[in-house]
Amino acid sequence: MVDILPAALWCVDVVLSLNIIVICLRRGGLLKRYAGGVARVSWPVTIAHVASALLGLTPYLAFTWFADGGFDPDVRDFYVRYGWPSATVVVLLILVQLVCLYLQAKRAMMSEMDARLNRAKRK
Repeated sequence: MVDILPAALWCVDVVLSLNIIVICLRRGGLLKRYAGGVARVSWPVTIAHVASALLGLTPYLAFTWFADGGFDPDVRDFYVRYGWPSATVVVLLILVQLVCLYLQAKRAMMSEMDARLNRAKRK
């Protein structure tokens, strides 16, 4: 059971990261031209991003915790071989999350400014 723990934690983190990216793409309308009406980045999404970044560390911590004798030798070799590529994927997903969060926040700021300027025009 311990053999699969780092891989399972890594998979959970990748799924969480992809969900955060999809939420930002949908709520921020990042796949289409700006047309206004974009909501701010919500606190739960921001907290999920932080949780995703912390969860990204746990597979590697679990591996170092059990590396001395908790793994079958073949499984240990697998984790050693794919450690750097999997860490690269996690870091890239976190960076993509940051970019999506930033772009959604920028579009939300533009939406709020457009709404205020339209209200000022009507007065």
